[in-house]
Amino acid sequence: MKSRKNISLSKEAVEFLSRLSMETGKSQSEIIEQLIREKYEEENKKRKLKAFKKMVRLVRKAKPVAGKDISFKESKGEMGIEKYF
Repeated sequence: MKSRKNISLSKEAVEFLSRLSMETGKSQSEIIEQLIREKYEEENKKRKLKAFKKMVRLVRKAKPVAGKDISFKESKGEMGIEKYF
């Protein structure tokens, strides 16, 4: 299902979009959709990496306190970040 959006673009962005459309043979909507999807995936990877780094720091801190090795799987569950991995 498609939704119509009314957006404003600079003249430069309109020119770039038109050129991309002609060069790729894709519609302007397809190009915009693809760019949004790529940006979303990039930001999602950043969120996952940030969560992973936090988990590693917490696991490293927890090992000496707990006196035993803690697995990443156990740590993910305790921190509630398993949805990111």
